[in-house]
Amino acid sequence: MTPHPWHPHLFLRQWIEDQRGRRNQQYEHKILFLRPNASARACYRDLRICRIRNLKYLKHLHAFVGLFPKDYPSSAFRNHPALFQIEEDIDVQIFIPVKGKVTPKAQVVPWGIRRIGAEKAWSTTQGKGVRVAVLDTGIAYDHPDLHNNVKGGVNILNPLLPPYDHNGHGTHVAGTIGAVNNQFGVVGVAPRVDLYAVKAFNKDGTAKLSDIIKAIDWCIGNGIQIINMSFGFNEPSASFREAIARAHQAGIIMIAASGNKGTRGRLEYPAQFEETIAVSSINEQDQISKFSTIGPNIDLAAPGEKITSTWLNDSFRELSGTSMAVAHVSGVAALMLSRYPNLTPQQLSYMLRRSATRLKDSSSFAQGFGVVNASVLAERAVGE
Repeated sequence: MTPHPWHPHLFLRQWIEDQRGRRNQQYEHKILFLRPNASARACYRDLRICRIRNLKYLKHLHAFVGLFPKDYPSSAFRNHPALFQIEEDIDVQIFIPVKGKVTPKAQVVPWGIRRIGAEKAWSTTQGKGVRVAVLDTGIAYDHPDLHNNVKGGVNILNPLLPPYDHNGHGTHVAGTIGAVNNQFGVVGVAPRVDLYAVKAFNKDGTAKLSDIIKAIDWCIGNGIQIINMSFGFNEPSASFREAIARAHQAGIIMIAASGNKGTRGRLEYPAQFEETIAVSSINEQDQISKFSTIGPNIDLAAPGEKITSTWLNDSFRELSGTSMAVAHVSGVAALMLSRYPNLTPQQLSYMLRRSATRLKDSSSFAQGFGVVNASVLAERAVGE
């Protein structure tokens, strides 16, 4: 058998020897992507030799995350033949929404649902059987407006605990995508969709990029069809770019918020990536929201201001942000995929764009192809 060709150079060997018996070593997360045909087993062995802790192999992304000693000479590992790239972990924040009033519990159809024509599509499709992951702070899955539609999930932060939401953001997003039509509270865009709570953000709305990448790997392995991404950050990440590309290759539709900074130019990541569908926000007057980040990579616009949806403790709340806009598009994507289950991500993206309704007084930088439109499903059904 041909021996594995990589060996630690002399400096690294000396460093390993110096670590023996050392206490109070500080560690930091790193993310490693392997080359397509590389052996994960051989790479795992070499990482263990180098004293890397808490190693986790992400099977569907062919990547590792782990804790490296802070004084570890990373350059010594960069020439490993199995390694595609190595990158330090970073913090990621959900897009903090503008909080509004708490609403009464008698069922209402939020204005955003009406604006995109979701009600018109329900006689044809309600999203049944489509698996949508809310990659967020979790979901309050015992909420009476969500309980029947939340089919599972994972707590990336602590796999031994359920993916319950202690922040509220994920629950609000989930309600706009798929709150049940039950004469109580609100109703979502796709009221019979299958929701999955993928908890990568803590109660403060912060996540590690490595945890988001773990969440994407989980989505690939569990047959998720749509990922709702209501978060972002400014700096490009090669590891995140690779995770998004591999999820896209696996056939997952990823819908992302443009950002809440109200700037014009570069969108936040992952909305900036071409594999995602980037969404900006509009208000009830069909104007682009002042907080909405806009730029040449915007694909669609959707309602994002004063959106009423589900909240913690069986309650409801009004929020504003591009997070809310993304949820409307994820819901419409679920309606379309339920109606036409054989659509590829490229075909679904094309259908979303072609069916959008343009705003007269807004540029393509602000709205992309226009406001997402579900009513086209009812119109097509009549002609079929």
